[in-house]
Amino acid sequence: MPAADLDAATAFYERLFGWQINPRPRGEFHQMVPGEGLHLGLFSETGQPPDPDPGPPPPRSSNQPRVYILVDSTPADYLARAVELGATVVWEQQWWSEFDGHHASFRDPWGNQIVLWNYRGE
Repeated sequence: MPAADLDAATAFYERLFGWQINPRPRGEFHQMVPGEGLHLGLFSETGQPPDPDPGPPPPRSSNQPRVYILVDSTPADYLARAVELGATVVWEQQWWSEFDGHHASFRDPWGNQIVLWNYRGE
């Protein structure tokens, strides 16, 4: 996920999810290590590694990829914490019967949209 300030973005996600984030190399790419499974990363939107010839960052629009994160309690709890850390609400917690779970969404301070998901119906 792109961010203009990788140290601030690292602190945001560490505080929100309690993740260990590995700056490798610091200021260019920060690997998010939330445990087992797939990993995410934060990258400098100015350098855009590993692009060997980066141009200016593309403009953001409302139609961009969403990152879905499975959380271990109600999405509303994480949403409130994200807002305290500087995020903006995209939508409040809702129930989606098709997938038997709650979800909520926010846009982080760098414009990345995150969807919080919980299958347990908590």
